[in-house]
Amino acid sequence: MEAVAAAINGEAAPQTASVLLVASAARGGIARHVVSLLEGLHNDGYHVGVAGDPDGPIAKAAADRKVPFYEISISPGAGPSRAALAAFQLAGAVNSLPAQILHTHSFSAGLTGALAVPLARSTRLVATIHNYPPDADGMRARRSRDRWAVRLLLRHASRLITVSDALRRDLLAIRPDLAQRTLTIANGVDIRSEPAESAKQTRPSLGIPPEALLVGMIARLAPQKGIEPFIQAAKQVLQRCPQTHFLLAGDGPLNETAYALRRELDLNDRLQLIGEVESARDLISSLDLLVVASTSEGSSVVAMEAMALGKPVVATSVGGVPEVVADGETGLLVTPGDVPALSDAICTLLSDRQLAREMGERGRRRAAERFDVCNMVEQTQKVYADLLREAIEAGRGRS
Repeated sequence: MEAVAAAINGEAAPQTASVLLVASAARGGIARHVVSLLEGLHNDGYHVGVAGDPDGPIAKAAADRKVPFYEISISPGAGPSRAALAAFQLAGAVNSLPAQILHTHSFSAGLTGALAVPLARSTRLVATIHNYPPDADGMRARRSRDRWAVRLLLRHASRLITVSDALRRDLLAIRPDLAQRTLTIANGVDIRSEPAESAKQTRPSLGIPPEALLVGMIARLAPQKGIEPFIQAAKQVLQRCPQTHFLLAGDGPLNETAYALRRELDLNDRLQLIGEVESARDLISSLDLLVVASTSEGSSVVAMEAMALGKPVVATSVGGVPEVVADGETGLLVTPGDVPALSDAICTLLSDRQLAREMGERGRRRAAERFDVCNMVEQTQKVYADLLREAIEAGRGRS
């Protein structure tokens, strides 16, 4: 705050800021992104607060660092009255912190932030777009309520951050006027962190033989994550590579569907459904191969984590995934929903262990060069500094 005050007096450019991070009840990649950003800002001396659901990894990370937390229900698809209530509560949190930057993650959090900004004291809205709108063709929302929410977010955000160039291109295709305030900052992972458990420790706890070939997918059990194609591909892989075992980690609306399909395909002894895991990194360390089978994806944090650990990846060529997984270099890309192609790619890497090792090593280097979490935090901090500088210059212009 002292640096900001000095900047207002013309002594220096702002170096830190007061930031309120806002997320819905996020799990998976969004949660890991927000937690990483929270840790980086907190360690660098920013005055940080968090608003959102009291359960889950984001709230836990805030509590561990004794960061102010504001309980606000931010629900995807919330109606106007619930969204307005959440926005009123969020405006109170902005004023309480107080926050110079309001940084939202997910479309529902972005809508709440857009509604809250006019009610709060002087603050700038930064919205990170992690994925495409629900049930949308690209960035074009289908439902009128979603279109209204997206339009409001785009109108009120001082900066829009997309986690992949694919998301930015699709956004600018419908709103080219946003080019000057839209930029891409790739997700990041901690490339220096080692798993808490080795594969020799993790596999026995899951009932996986140490000599087995182990293929895993870590995803929310939701339609866009390709849960059914992954399970169907597992059946085909076992016909060619019978020594393979499979893991599916996650929870969500397709939980019962996953169990039913496992029974139907007689995979009970080869496919473990283990629910949500606390440490994706520990689980990935036990794998021979990671699969991302999504039909829609803004980017893929879990693929970055696998690459950072030297694991090859088989993924679908959707959204920003090809910006993460280099086809033929760090993994193999297939068409979403193409079960035979998915099973072929998995078998290719299981059958050629030398190729899998080489892809894993190239993936490790690519993750270090492009997806270091320190780069993500640093680039985000620059966005904050630019906004504060603009606010200072605007204030001088009015004086």
